[in-house]
Amino acid sequence: MAEFIPTTDEVLEKARRDRNFRQRLVSEHLEQLMVAMSRARETAKTDPAASTSLQEGARLAIKLTEILHDIGVKPVR
Repeated sequence: MAEFIPTTDEVLEKARRDRNFRQRLVSEHLEQLMVAMSRARETAKTDPAASTSLQEGARLAIKLTEILHDIGVKPVR
C-alpha cells in the first residue's frame, strides 16, 4: 500500500491537472477506506454506530469506484 496523500488545496489542484495523479489519489483513498472498513466489521456486530459508519463507507466506496470508472481506469485490488 502506498503512502497516504493528505488532501490539500494543492493536491486537489494537481489532481485536476494530472489525470494519472488523480487516478492514483482516488485509488489510494479507496484502498485506505477498504482497509478501515475491514477493520471496523467486527465492531459493527455489536455497535450500531459502527454499523452506520460501515454503510456510509460503502456508499463512499461506490462513489470512489464511479470516479475511477469515469477517469477510465479500473480500481486496484
